[in-house]
Amino acid sequence: MLRVTVLGSGSRGNAILIDGTDGAVLVDAGFGPRSLVRRLHAAGRRPEEIGALLLTHEHTDHASGAAAARARWGWRLYGSAGTLDALGSGTATGKDARPRDARAFVDDGVTTVDGFLVETTKVPHDARDCRALVLTDVRSGARVGIAMDVGRVPDALPVAFERLDLVVVESNHDEQMLARGPYPWSLKQRISGGLGHLSNGAAAAFVSGCAHRGLRGVLLTHLSETNNLPALAVERTRVALRQAGWSRAALSAAGQQVPMPPMTSTGEASWLVRASQLSLGF
Repeated sequence: MLRVTVLGSGSRGNAILIDGTDGAVLVDAGFGPRSLVRRLHAAGRRPEEIGALLLTHEHTDHASGAAAARARWGWRLYGSAGTLDALGSGTATGKDARPRDARAFVDDGVTTVDGFLVETTKVPHDARDCRALVLTDVRSGARVGIAMDVGRVPDALPVAFERLDLVVVESNHDEQMLARGPYPWSLKQRISGGLGHLSNGAAAAFVSGCAHRGLRGVLLTHLSETNNLPALAVERTRVALRQAGWSRAALSAAGQQVPMPPMTSTGEASWLVRASQLSLGF
């Protein structure tokens, strides 16, 4: 069983709980310990049940709570080498926030963490070394891909996100709302540029490319509270998925304030891949 619970997602903080057969990890900690405890309790969980924290990058809305959570609960900390260096230099938080025993993801390989195989893909963003993650539950084979901050979709990302059970991807802004909204021109350019965030249209196009018979669910994250609406993001992606032949109801958008109900998979996508390989004699 693989279970994904978004504890909160947006410009004011991000954290995603991933439960597998043999362990639980948190992806990003953009909230302080007190908020994390409240959000975990709302989801029926305790911090002590989490073994490790995986960071996508060092920005405060993803990593501001990392050092305090590590100190309080002893979570092992993982991130790309660039992300860990940025934490150590105080780039994100203004002080050294890198624990001495923090561990870098294996580049172009697999990092084993609490019953998961973790593979990373570099994605464009105005951070030191931002990564999208694919976590595979070793026991069940179920796989989830998480792309939180992505200025544009690099060629390697669709390949990495093939045949997933669950997809978690940012759908940050509606193009028209951003263009007409209150942000200064320079910030609008940053958000919509190649090192910023995916629009609803870009997210929908990417997710539609991830559609296949075994895909069990899609979660849209990091929605702007100023330049987006959940209904707009969901509808844009729903249309794209239907055009790709995927029409399940398991599509939703995460909010900033409260945890979402968990989305689960038993590994059907991975089973279908193995079955197709066997039928082809692989």
